[in-house]
Amino acid sequence: MQNKLRQLIHLLMKKYFQWRYWSHLYRNMVKQVKSNNEQLNKELIPYMNKPGIALSFDDSYRVNDWYKYGKNIFGYYDVKVTFNMNGVHPLEENREHIQQEIDKLLELQANGHELAHHSFRHKDATEYSAAYGYDRWMEEEIITLFNWMEKQSHSKTKERFKKPVIFAFPHFKCNDLTLRKLIPKYFKIARGHLDKDNLTSFNHSGFAPSICLDTYYACNVNYLKKMIKLAKKTGKNLILTCHSILPENVNRDHIGKGKKAEKWGNWRVSPELIQRIIDIGRKYDMEFYTTSEIAGIATFIDYNFERAVREKISNPDRWIDIADLTKVKELDLSNKGISNLDGLEYFLNVEKLNLSNNSISDFRLLKKLPKLKHVNTENNSLDHSKNVKRYSSLVKSSFLLLALKVTPFVKVFHFPEWS
Repeated sequence: MQNKLRQLIHLLMKKYFQWRYWSHLYRNMVKQVKSNNEQLNKELIPYMNKPGIALSFDDSYRVNDWYKYGKNIFGYYDVKVTFNMNGVHPLEENREHIQQEIDKLLELQANGHELAHHSFRHKDATEYSAAYGYDRWMEEEIITLFNWMEKQSHSKTKERFKKPVIFAFPHFKCNDLTLRKLIPKYFKIARGHLDKDNLTSFNHSGFAPSICLDTYYACNVNYLKKMIKLAKKTGKNLILTCHSILPENVNRDHIGKGKKAEKWGNWRVSPELIQRIIDIGRKYDMEFYTTSEIAGIATFIDYNFERAVREKISNPDRWIDIADLTKVKELDLSNKGISNLDGLEYFLNVEKLNLSNNSISDFRLLKKLPKLKHVNTENNSLDHSKNVKRYSSLVKSSFLLLALKVTPFVKVFHFPEWS
């Protein structure tokens, strides 16, 4: 009886402190935000001004959880999220990621998700740089992970990691000097924890706040719902940080043994909570962005595709702005040696698209182009002709249905020549 009473008191205390933390956090946000009345009269365009949610997951040694419990929830270029990478498993003697883990990370990237930089060994930036100097921290934690990622590839597809645009501070710890070391030389955004109104504008550069949902921050869904509504009202974006994705009945020691593993094992959210956040976001017509998309940056898996895009928009700069891609109405990508269409989703206004004479076997991203009228996919990936026919048929069916429902004069077809 006494044990049950203690458990009940513990549960009530936990609920109280959770409520107090989230209610205080929300009230502070309300005090600092400014409503964007102009937003109400504008057409809301994804990546430009349509507010959204960026789910950010830390610590890539948790990749098995992400893959097993998150992959199906997020889908294919549906709910896009940011997974923040390290190069090693800090709970297993700092061993580097094995090939199976690398493959899973790259398969998440192939589903439209972002793999961001979270330092090579997950060292606290402020403590490590104070102890060993900022140059050593940069070399061992930042440059080392860049170099490590460049050397990896998927065991079957041979796809490689994109170069990260975003940095996520381990333990959320940073200071002005660590920020200046990283921005803008290496990254567009450095994600931390709470700051000011905890919302992030589009095309943001520098420090970006986030709200943590797990361990002692334990998410209060009612207040989170209010925060999502607040983001929509202001026309800004809400970055939410999590760690493992695990059902409630999975033990805390799933990531290893020992006190540290037991402690770090508390940093987790359930698939049910993630699904609820997705449902709330969709209810309020919010987009789901990667952190780099909030920064306004387009990324590509296929280097040939990226090279062709740079030629099209005459951009030799380090980063490609999504805003520049939304201006394109005609895009000829024929004979470019392209095999992966990741990044095509940013061409929201393209009407005429030539993809002929490449090595593309997956055309599902064509469904992400709302204004596409004419597309040529001839002579693609002869080794995967069945897949080409299947996805081409899928795309034609989707656009035909859209045309019948919305614009009866739109024609969707494959044409033999680019004129």
